[in-house]
Amino acid sequence: MRHYEDGIFLQDGARLPNADHHYGFAVECALKSLLLRFTVATVDPKKLGGPPSKSPWIKDPVTGKVAHSYSHLPWVATDVALLTHGRSATRLAAALGGLNAFDSWSVDDRYLDGSNVVEADVQQRRSVAQNILGLHEQALITGRLP
Repeated sequence: MRHYEDGIFLQDGARLPNADHHYGFAVECALKSLLLRFTVATVDPKKLGGPPSKSPWIKDPVTGKVAHSYSHLPWVATDVALLTHGRSATRLAAALGGLNAFDSWSVDDRYLDGSNVVEADVQQRRSVAQNILGLHEQALITGRLP
């Protein structure tokens, strides 16, 4: 939530590249939290005796090794599909459908001058972030996905 709130502050101050960056991190954090709470994703050490993982990952059920690791956005549809199963799949998939707003977002943009960031994209990402954070908050309160 703090990244989202910082994004609003920065956007209101016409600091669009930094606002955009914070909206992406807000979505990424919320999705990782949902993965950890509602799927078999873990941050357990990837190697026996190793340090905890810095990002969620899923074990291959046969080998026990890393089958998939979740780092930064954009995530492909198959990543999000792990969250969308069971009775609530349709509603959840619709809520997460806005993630395509982050298809061109990259954590690596922090190294650029920000000239490629336009207000319409930032506003769309803000809206998607708000929806996903609302979904996240509801899931934490009710203990289930909508």
